[in-house]
Amino acid sequence: MPGMAESGITRLETIKLLGYHANISSQEKTVVESRDKPLILVVDDQATIIRIMTNMLQPDYAVCVATDGNRAIEVARNQLPDLILLDNMMPGMTGVEACKVLKADPITENIPIIFVTAMDDIHNEQIGLKAGAVDYIPKPPSAEIVRSRVKIHLSATKQYKFIERLATGQVSDPDDIKKQARELLK
Repeated sequence: MPGMAESGITRLETIKLLGYHANISSQEKTVVESRDKPLILVVDDQATIIRIMTNMLQPDYAVCVATDGNRAIEVARNQLPDLILLDNMMPGMTGVEACKVLKADPITENIPIIFVTAMDDIHNEQIGLKAGAVDYIPKPPSAEIVRSRVKIHLSATKQYKFIERLATGQVSDPDDIKKQARELLK
């Protein structure tokens, strides 16, 4: 990972982290596991949209931001956000291109991506979904729609990760399984 040598971490181990198959250090694992709130990466080249989206999401979520596709990839690899809200029309790398890179990377492939874009025609929606996005929200974004979709996709991701832990035998105690299942139903 970029920047790991500077932090003194030279040996990376392959681990399964919260449902992500990733090459990540134990120091990074601790940072991700110690989060109090889900982390949402907001990617847009317009400061106003970033401010609006951040205000919609806080205080329920922690928010990090990027203003272009290349920076979004870097932030996603380093911060491992729980979900990405991604604009499509940005200078340099488009959102669709960034989405394809993120979905091809084993570190970021399981992070759900929702496009939030002015390109709200069916053709562009199909392209975004084909690139790996899980949803598509037209601009201007409605606070209620954004919060609802984020909540839905974070819940679906938690359920997927729970099923994956069951299937791989990481969770086998019946009482623990019941407890975790009840938590998912809340």
